[in-house]
Amino acid sequence: MSWQSSQAFKPYEGLYGRTPLEQSRPLAAMTAAVLAASQKPVVEEALRQLHTQLDSIPSDINWFEFQHGVARLGMAPRAAKQRRYTPLSSSGRATLYEAGGDGPPVVLIPSMVNRGYILDLHPGHSLVEALIAQGYRVLLMDWGEPASPLTLETIISAHLEPLLRHAAGLYGPVAAFGYCMGGLLALAAAVRLGPDIVGRLALAAMPWDFSPTASATHMHHGRTILEPWLASQSVLPPSVLAHYFWMLDPWGPIRRIIAYGKETDPQRLAYLTALEDWLADGLALDAPIAREMLFDWYADNRTLKGNWQVGGTAITPKTLRIPLWVAITQNDVLVPTACSLPFIGQATGSLQVHMAQAGHVGLVCGRRAAEQLYTPLGNWLKHR
Repeated sequence: MSWQSSQAFKPYEGLYGRTPLEQSRPLAAMTAAVLAASQKPVVEEALRQLHTQLDSIPSDINWFEFQHGVARLGMAPRAAKQRRYTPLSSSGRATLYEAGGDGPPVVLIPSMVNRGYILDLHPGHSLVEALIAQGYRVLLMDWGEPASPLTLETIISAHLEPLLRHAAGLYGPVAAFGYCMGGLLALAAAVRLGPDIVGRLALAAMPWDFSPTASATHMHHGRTILEPWLASQSVLPPSVLAHYFWMLDPWGPIRRIIAYGKETDPQRLAYLTALEDWLADGLALDAPIAREMLFDWYADNRTLKGNWQVGGTAITPKTLRIPLWVAITQNDVLVPTACSLPFIGQATGSLQVHMAQAGHVGLVCGRRAAEQLYTPLGNWLKHR
């Protein structure tokens, strides 16, 4: 199957024209307005710490090298990056695609926070490609664009579950692979549907105990401000999410662009261009889902406590009666190792744990993704 652009997963068409510092101005303006209205000391302290971090430029930051990387990225040729998939079934705005292969079915369930083509990013850096090569029929979920805002319960019960039932009706019980937030959605569906629909479950870089994350601390401090603001929104714009991710590691994107500007391998450069375009290709998130994610998960830690429910069903690994595979990232800023480990302790059935020496994005498409994810996952799937 040839690689070409897809209407469902279209590549980012814009260019980097501003530095991350300049891109932060809308968020800074919004924060200043919030502060003017609230005068919350804890938010002021967070901003003070952020300003301190930005004012103290690390010694390895070279602005001329950064500008060179920005210019190079803007002028880089954009080859076709995504495969053209065949729609298998749709439920509302969500679509399940046939991505290729004709073996046992594996459904890839990405996060709703970023676009799903990270799982099929570039030749040689694609979980889809790797699983097809290992003899599997790969199906890929696309969550679509927010229209009428949905809740987590709706996206799981009214969209994900019917699509999994449809796939199982065609091919028999499927193996589901959930990445990041997609792991929580896959877990919920597997618990509710049972082994006749989801026969095996693989989870990668999935948060469970949210307390070790920086986001949990932010939500505890900023909930009184964020909750009423989110209640007035229908969607959380991708720019807000992008700014938040940037604030978690302000110098990381700048170092990444500096490295991009120094890359000499054409194949590596093509991959890095695809990765930067994906990072810039933000996805809006339904405001009700954002509220549940930020407050139910991050602030209240309902997953770890066993208080997260979907349609009256408690979502916990204790009720799973199917083989379970869990990849835990060890160099992950977004989902630290301590965030994932407690899930293992709560699982009671057949379980295989894979400790991956990778970061959050590197796990699924980095230099060592074949070693850290593609091969271990494929080998586990073979033992049916």
